[in-house]
Amino acid sequence: MTGQKHKQSISLGIVMVLASLMLVSCAGLMMSGEAQYEFDKGLALFNQGQFAEAIPYFEKAVSLEPDFYQAYLYLGRSQLNLRNYGKALSSLRTAYRLSPEDFKKQVADILIDALLGAAFSELKEGNFQTSLSYIREVLSVEPKSQRIKDDLSRVLVAVATELLKNGNVREAIKEYMEAIKVNPDNSGAYVGLAKALFKSGDFMKALDAAQKAISLDPDSKETLGVIKELLK
Repeated sequence: MTGQKHKQSISLGIVMVLASLMLVSCAGLMMSGEAQYEFDKGLALFNQGQFAEAIPYFEKAVSLEPDFYQAYLYLGRSQLNLRNYGKALSSLRTAYRLSPEDFKKQVADILIDALLGAAFSELKEGNFQTSLSYIREVLSVEPKSQRIKDDLSRVLVAVATELLKNGNVREAIKEYMEAIKVNPDNSGAYVGLAKALFKSGDFMKALDAAQKAISLDPDSKETLGVIKELLK
């Protein structure tokens, strides 16, 4: 009898635990259901290209469900399409932090696009250090896509070129070399590096860089001009 009562007690305990889990689950579904409704409305607008109109729905979804990483992702994508880089980055960083491992790559690619957009935007404003900070964040995410690497290398060349124009030769050399590290086939990075090294007085290394550039792009008049200048 004692054994039977013990079994009954265990069974009752299991039932109570399951009932509690069901209540918690139902409460979660109620919250998620409302958040999902707002998300779905936002997504419909997003898919129609109505990004500004979609934003309030995604914002409502994340306010109802703070761990709703997909809502943060589409909130960030909406802001990115409107070129609101600061807001887009905040949302996308949160989406990346919250997303499960098998979803992180998808979020990372969009986050990187936002970071590159922000880097270009800051570069146009002459904010080199801010632009570089965004580039460093891209590198920290470790991009795998060749397209992203190509874009990143181009941004680094653009930053380095502006630094060189402003007389920051040492910093320019550093960024040209980073651009080459990201994409070893970027002939423009080698041309810029050759110019920067030439200005620094390191003629042999400048010539090596120019020769590498011409091997990648034999028809480059700019590179041929740099080589002629170096051989004077």
